[in-house]
Amino acid sequence: MIKTGLNLPIHSRVYRTDPIKQQHISTIIDAMLKSGQIQKSDSSWSSPVILRNNITERDSYPLPRIEETLNRLNGNTYFSKLDLKTGYHQIPIHSSDKQKTTFVTYNGIFHFNVMPQGLKNAPCSFQRIMYELL
Repeated sequence: MIKTGLNLPIHSRVYRTDPIKQQHISTIIDAMLKSGQIQKSDSSWSSPVILRNNITERDSYPLPRIEETLNRLNGNTYFSKLDLKTGYHQIPIHSSDKQKTTFVTYNGIFHFNVMPQGLKNAPCSFQRIMYELL
């Protein structure tokens, strides 16, 4: 859940960008639309592509420290590796929260169907899910 308290929706305009960056954003948007990660939106929430939302309440789930993780591996012989390059994109956004992930570009207004990089609580949410699964 994306907890925003009683705050009203944030609605921002597109940030002005040069044509080269606009083309790069368009390419990314097209790929994300085709993969189903995002879809067109009519939400009353919207943020420019590079803005991070400051009203979302911070998730306090503890993130592991590398040293602690390495210490727990001490003495083990067999290890597994998970490719989590697009791990966030494996986690669906709750339908009632999709509108809160809305962003605006020169291509239009879109919201995420899956958890994006850069969402304030994405690291804690992802870590919580990993601990529950493993």
